[in-house]
Amino acid sequence: MKGMQWKVLKQVPLAEVQSRLREYEERHGSLSRLHEMFTKGRMPPGLFDDYVEWTSMSHAVRAYQEGEDFEYLAEVDLNLSPEDYSRLTAKRLMLLDHLIEGHASSINELAEAVGRDVKNVYNDLRTLESLGLVRLVKMGRSMVPELLVYEITILLG
Repeated sequence: MKGMQWKVLKQVPLAEVQSRLREYEERHGSLSRLHEMFTKGRMPPGLFDDYVEWTSMSHAVRAYQEGEDFEYLAEVDLNLSPEDYSRLTAKRLMLLDHLIEGHASSINELAEAVGRDVKNVYNDLRTLESLGLVRLVKMGRSMVPELLVYEITILLG
């Protein structure tokens, strides 16, 4: 995979966003201070990206506090070994694609929708979970696959 860079648009959990917000506050003081610097055209080089991310995360948390579902997406590098990349088989990518198209309330439902054996789908989901692309959440007696990535970009060269 030399020369190839993979990026994913990934859902960032609330706890991680809250931790990043605390880090920004410790590093830069207050968001309102950065906002004032931005509006006056006095943003120091290198702070603009932090300002944009800090603002976006703050909006996501505020919406959550006002009763909306929490959702914050960020583009991150997918740091996988060549062996990990080889684990992204066509059938596993098809499961990701199916999860993007619609919600599966259980592994059984997903297996039925894609016409595959439940045990094989479960094993593939566990592999995708180990790669950080999905999460399996226990709900009652079922395991519900939750998609963590919404886009995978491969940059060649």
